Amino acid sequence: MGYWSTVAAELKKSRWNAVVVIVFTIARLLFGWDWFQAGWEKLTGGWIGDGKFDAKGKIVGMVQGIQHSHGSDPLHLNGLLVWFANHLFLNMGGLVDFLVVVLEILIGAFVFFGFGFVWSILVALFLNLQYITAGAANNFGYIVTDVVWIKFPSYASLIGIDGYMRYKKGQNLLGTPGPGVRKSSNLTDTYNPSPSRHHGTPAKM
Repeated sequence: MGYWSTVAAELKKSRWNAVVVIVFTIARLLFGWDWFQAGWEKLTGGWIGDGKFDAKGKIVGMVQGIQHSHGSDPLHLNGLLVWFANHLFLNMGGLVDFLVVVLEILIGAFVFFGFGFVWSILVALFLNLQYITAGAANNFGYIVTDVVWIKFPSYASLIGIDGYMRYKKGQNLLGTPGPGVRKSSNLTDTYNPSPSRHHGTPAKM
């Protein structure tokens, strides 16, 4: 059975799974395109090579937002981020601008095509947290969606490169044990479900 036939069979198993996969896939395409477009607009708008530190305002806003926040920070993560911002980010304007543009474009492409999905979402979540700390309140929806996708990555990437790679490896497309995998004691034994046998022993793959 081919990839698309396997996807169709997977979706027919559960109406709920089918709805989640369809909704997540549409959202993934929209979010991926939005990320790519944001990076492309910065690239064509002169963020790289314009002689300015275009991300400086956002970094300064992020530092001010963290420093004026209240509440405990037992792991001192806020202070660590402020230190990095003041001593590294603000001193490497060209590199920071370059990384913002490249990461946004790569996140957009990877999310859109469902490739390296979990890692792409983790980077996207990190950037969105920085943006929202700098005052970009419109990133709240992205953060919530990123968290949901990290919990259910196989549903969001089922119709994508990651899903196709799981199919090629013989894995179940939604990440649960497939029909060719059985558990024996504490070991997982992969076997060929065909009726062929040799001396009563399942044929090993």
